[in-house]
This record gives sequence, structure tokens and C-alpha cells, in this order.
Amino acid sequence: MKNYQEHRLSHLNLYKKSLEIFKLSRQIASYVTNDKTILSMCSSVKNYDLYADSLVMNSLGLVPKIAETETQENPVLKLKYAKSLHYFIDCLYEDCLNLESSKISGKDFVRMLRKELILLKRMYRSYVKSLL
Repeated sequence: MKNYQEHRLSHLNLYKKSLEIFKLSRQIASYVTNDKTILSMCSSVKNYDLYADSLVMNSLGLVPKIAETETQENPVLKLKYAKSLHYFIDCLYEDCLNLESSKISGKDFVRMLRKELILLKRMYRSYVKSLL
């Protein structure tokens, strides 16, 4: 049963896009902060380090939340978990806006991430509709 759920998850487009967004977020954070670790970004006093840290942490929360939603058997809880994904997507978008407004190099990469987040939001909407 567990192997079937892992197989189903790996074919879910929303899951794949979330993994891509996490990888892209981590690469952007590395570029913006000159390869700082998450711990050093978190303890930094620079705004762009804190925004980059928040970006990575929020994108990291997407994948387990999708897995949690997919493994839920109760339809009411499944819909509740799916709706909580919206919070992470909105936080990521806000982090992108904050990074763009700070004085960083690589704003083009952040814009690219925002476009990917818009695609993820569309996928999310169709995913929630499929659960109804």
C-alpha cells in the first residue's frame, strides 16, 4: 500500500512542480546569499537573507503537505489539507515580492520563480476541484 502511494505521488503534477519550486528556491537563495547555509541565513540581520531563508523554508513545506494530503483517506480531511497548501503558495509569492523589492542581484531568477508559482497556483486550483 505504501509503495502504491509513493508511486501515485511521484506521478502527481502538483508534487513534481513543488519539487521543482523547492530546487529553484534553494538555488535562488544560494545565489542571493552567496551560498550561505539555512542556519546562517536565519541568523543574519540582512533582510534579503531572511527573505531567502523564508523562501526556502516555505518551499520545503509544500512537498510534505502534498504527501500528507494524498495519503489522507478521509475526504473532509483531505480537502482541509489541500486547502492549507494555499497558505504556503501565498507565502512563497510574498517572499518573492520581498526579495525583488530588496537590493539583490538576480531579480530575473526571482521573477522566474514567481511565474512558476503562478503555474503551481493554477495546478493547485484544479487539484482542489478534483477533490470536490
